[in-house]
Amino acid sequence: MPRTIRLRSSGDDVRFLQERLNARPPSALPPLDVDGKFGAKTQARVQEFQANNGLSTNGVVESLTWGSLLGHAVAQTRGFFVLGRDLYDRRGARVILRGVNKMSVWDNDDPVGLVSFPQIKQTGANTVRIVWAITTNLQPGGPATATATLDALIKNAKANRLIPMIELHDGTGTWGRLDDLVSYWTQPEVVKIIKQHQTYLLVNIGNEVGDAKVSQADFIAGYSDSIQRMRAAGIRTPLVIDASDWGKNLEMLNSTAATLRAADPEGNLIFSVHLYWSLACGADASFIRSNLQQAVNLGYPLIVGEFSQYGGYPCGNPNASICGPAGEIDYRTILAACHEHELGWYAWEWGPGNGFNDPLCAIMDMTHDRLFANLKPGWAHEVAISSPFGIQQTSVTPASI
Repeated sequence: MPRTIRLRSSGDDVRFLQERLNARPPSALPPLDVDGKFGAKTQARVQEFQANNGLSTNGVVESLTWGSLLGHAVAQTRGFFVLGRDLYDRRGARVILRGVNKMSVWDNDDPVGLVSFPQIKQTGANTVRIVWAITTNLQPGGPATATATLDALIKNAKANRLIPMIELHDGTGTWGRLDDLVSYWTQPEVVKIIKQHQTYLLVNIGNEVGDAKVSQADFIAGYSDSIQRMRAAGIRTPLVIDASDWGKNLEMLNSTAATLRAADPEGNLIFSVHLYWSLACGADASFIRSNLQQAVNLGYPLIVGEFSQYGGYPCGNPNASICGPAGEIDYRTILAACHEHELGWYAWEWGPGNGFNDPLCAIMDMTHDRLFANLKPGWAHEVAISSPFGIQQTSVTPASI
């Protein structure tokens, strides 16, 4: 839940509180200055709100007051929390995620990020999305990954002041694997690791779980059950839910976010879309902007978990490579629109390794050797360095990390 705030507290969460109180029906008291400082006037408005809602009028914004103000139950957490459509750290500072993905689970030369994470940090990134898996071949019963390696990855991300988001790749495109993912997260050994790092950790339940055939009813039922099982196991971190259809179906998130947020006893969910919307399929600047605007208008917490210059479905030429011209994506509009809407994002992917199945997809590696000095020219350099909307120009690392 949001931290408890009271007289003399300060921070972005106080600013959010002031905005919400000002947006309520007319008060007998004057509007608050939205300055992020919890002074006597803010305390008086809180006490008025508490009195009008049958709460103890102590002027302290704790779980019951937050729950009444937000319209859903909240529970205590020691780490990141969601207010409105934004993420906040444990000190009440708003955090806009700016980072990259790293396929650590398959990087045998740098299995715990000792090379990659310091190099990623040189971009100015404040976060890394760590690709993890139950088995190294993503198949049930395959070679199991080591939880000690997962623990080391999280520690090394934090040591480099990168917010770690951990995800499981085993259910990519396969709705039937969602239960397996939750069973992994809720096993005692993994829960112990999550609890150890929960003050600065984000947990992405599964990467791109489900194809285009997943129904809205199944999405709600599956993730409602997943949320409740993970919370019952003691996982208090924000939970990140990818869209269906290989992460691309933003309409699914638009139509289910409110219901899923209500299903979370922690009130602490983030939703993630993967913007592999190709120009060949009509995803031009207008399409991207209008779709993101629609989601933003709904007011739920949304990030872009993956995007690149390539990787879109090659409409009109299904046999073409997703990493050739038919799979090209308007990444510059994605950068600009996310900046305008203050949406967090992760670029895909630091590299190397994207050319494993399709040699053309090596173009999605931001580096060929993990080193910042060898950041590739073109889209990778723009996303990390030269774009006014890229990582180096917009990323802020919170002091709590």
